[in-house]
Amino acid sequence: MKFTSSPWGFRFWNFERYCDFMKKIGITDICVQFGNPEKLPLTFKAEKDEIEKYKNIGENKGIKFIEIAITNNYQKEIPLASILDVKYIRVCDNWPDSDELFKKVVKMLKDIGKIAKEYNQIVIVENHGGLMTNAEKCKKLIEEVGMENVKINYDPANFLYFGEDPVKAIDFILPYIGFTHFKSVKYENGKPKYCRLSEGVIDYKKIFEKLLPSYDNYLGLEYEEPSDVEKGTIDDFNYIKNLIKEVM
Repeated sequence: MKFTSSPWGFRFWNFERYCDFMKKIGITDICVQFGNPEKLPLTFKAEKDEIEKYKNIGENKGIKFIEIAITNNYQKEIPLASILDVKYIRVCDNWPDSDELFKKVVKMLKDIGKIAKEYNQIVIVENHGGLMTNAEKCKKLIEEVGMENVKINYDPANFLYFGEDPVKAIDFILPYIGFTHFKSVKYENGKPKYCRLSEGVIDYKKIFEKLLPSYDNYLGLEYEEPSDVEKGTIDDFNYIKNLIKEVM
């Protein structure tokens, strides 16, 4: 199996520290994101010299870039992402659920898909509430876009957080899954909260039994809490590796 990790939990780290930690735990294929480094130090500024700097740092450390999350400035960011040789362009937003916005998002994703195709990239759209609250809405959106290089970034915890059963969701979206994020959810005072895989209520054994027979892409760790992101990521990594042995 191929493993990677989302940068979100590490958003307050600098890039070199992030690379060193990932390599230390045995992950050399990493995900990054565009943004404002003055607010979130791990994000990349959309400037060529900055991207080339990070590419050189990564290469010197034996790190490969496989995915980058973009902002609304995708016309500029996708060509810059090609400098890093990433295969995946991630789109993540909580678009309000309305017919009017649905049409706008479909058009935007088609535009992103066309630009990404020029660089042989795959667009992965993360289920994150709103227009992508449940599996049926995700399937409808991806089918309406209708492009082979526009797929779903399957995040079971995001489904459950917004009230969708992440196990049943696979039955609707399995053919459209192009990437994954794995974390879990627990409930405090009746409210959902993201947590480690070992502490949550999501049945990842059932998920992997459905997912793994036909999915041979990256399994992405996404422990989100910055205060203990090292321990949380290692714990999740070990949890997934042990579960894979049980399922396979």
